[in-house]
Amino acid sequence: MAETVQNRLLRARWALEFLFAEPGRDGGGPEFAADSLPGFLHALFSPGQRVAYANLIYRKFGDFPLESRLASLLFDFFIENRILPKELEAGSWSDGCRFLLDAARDLWRGIAIVARELAKQPGKVFPNARDYFAALRAPEGEADSQRAALAKAILAADRFRQSRMFRYWNGNFYETKFDSIKPLDRFFGFPSVRSQFLDHFHKFAEGKSNLPLLVNSLPGHGKTSMILSYAYAEPELVIILPDPVTLECGWNELVAPLAARPDHRFVLFFDDIDPRETNWFHFRTNVGGAFSLPENVMPVLSANYEFPANILSRGRRISFPLFDELRCCEMVEDFLATFGVKHYHRNLISQIAADYTEEFGQKKFTELSPRSLVRYLSIYEHDRNKRRTIVELASGPMVTRPDAQLFYEFNIELMRSLYGEEHIKRLLKERLDDLGRG
Repeated sequence: MAETVQNRLLRARWALEFLFAEPGRDGGGPEFAADSLPGFLHALFSPGQRVAYANLIYRKFGDFPLESRLASLLFDFFIENRILPKELEAGSWSDGCRFLLDAARDLWRGIAIVARELAKQPGKVFPNARDYFAALRAPEGEADSQRAALAKAILAADRFRQSRMFRYWNGNFYETKFDSIKPLDRFFGFPSVRSQFLDHFHKFAEGKSNLPLLVNSLPGHGKTSMILSYAYAEPELVIILPDPVTLECGWNELVAPLAARPDHRFVLFFDDIDPRETNWFHFRTNVGGAFSLPENVMPVLSANYEFPANILSRGRRISFPLFDELRCCEMVEDFLATFGVKHYHRNLISQIAADYTEEFGQKKFTELSPRSLVRYLSIYEHDRNKRRTIVELASGPMVTRPDAQLFYEFNIELMRSLYGEEHIKRLLKERLDDLGRG
């Protein structure tokens, strides 16, 4: 016997309560989160409130299709019940998965019935609201075909398949994109640092290690761009960019939903933090302390300052060496390799590096850093005359070399402004001690 419309509505109401409601207080009826879509949908199954709530739902939630919103809610519910996308994809569902898919089907079909009822009242329902509900199509065919269609719709709501980069703020993940993602062959110099990044992210992608990465350097060395690019180069990794305050409060709220997704590996990139001002209690408790990191989560912390010893002991340190005349030439050499330059190679490298420092002296750049050097080198990619001029100079009898003292003085002043006079005195003492031992 065919199921009656009334029975289907009752089943839809039960499914909605089962999937999204909490038990009422003191044994009362089911309760929904305030101002939530399921709570408003619940009122649709009461004929007396149907029209008013149909219009209200469209006003509050109509900026995205109803199917997308329902699929997203259902996806989160499946994850909470430890049913991962891999099972939804397989089609060979467990009893629990099949049970939830059937509940989702009952809800879907109930809303489709309500949509038909709303269409019978054109004078009372806002036309766009009517279309909003009518766009949700009930699954058709045999039971397994219906389940497969719903599984596909629910899988489409997996945010971590739709994008690989997210900002995390106020308990929510927001899809984002960054202009600083570059191909790995567009990074020049610092071969040891680049090799360490490549090794570390690759091991995490393969599930071999999730040791936290602690990166520091003076400003302008390209930490952010390099970290993002090397992480993004591993297709299995999803990058999360939380607000640095999450290190001090909200750590568990950030990590818990990621730990529930072992089908993905997450890089938590905390950029530009100040280790001196950070309260490390939650980090030390959850990373190498009383609790362990989930295997699919790896924190990466980046700073212009040194990390304290009790934090360094919990991860792998990558510290950029100072940018001096030698590393400047190293970067220039890597840049020229992208052009296949071989003739007058050494002289050309020296001449370009010297020209860069001369332009710094002319106040065309505010800093001597890898960042400003990359900006300078990009000119050669677009200016043929500058390329011709620099090659002619490098071919002449006199080849200029970059000023080592200029780099030294700039680095000392930068470190003094960041770390204070005591740091400079300690560095000078260490250098004198090294000379004495030599």
